[in-house]
Amino acid sequence: MPLKRAIATLLMTLEDSLDMMELAQVQAPSPELNRILIRRRRAAVVLRNRLSRKERPLYRSRTSGMAPTLPALIEMELAVLFRFDEALRLPGLDPDLASVLRGLRSEAEQARHSLFALSSRNG
Repeated sequence: MPLKRAIATLLMTLEDSLDMMELAQVQAPSPELNRILIRRRRAAVVLRNRLSRKERPLYRSRTSGMAPTLPALIEMELAVLFRFDEALRLPGLDPDLASVLRGLRSEAEQARHSLFALSSRNG
């Protein structure tokens, strides 16, 4: 998979995750989820800025059909982590971009742990 396409695919997955989190936050406001949302919005902006307008995805596969439950959010984070891992394995990855991706992946892993903890507390 070419690098720009991998980043575009990762961006789509991040934005889908962001959409689900925003829906969950609207349905049941939570300070914990709000903190994750802030980081996720920043991550999406960082990746968007790495792509030119032409390289950015024109169509996003909205997460229709998926209810924004905590288990669904955790599942979405696993998809995000998978996309990060795919991008990080690409040959010829610029060291600067690799560093950015590793940092954003770490945030996604923290989000998954936070969502899991929130899910455990809510029963």
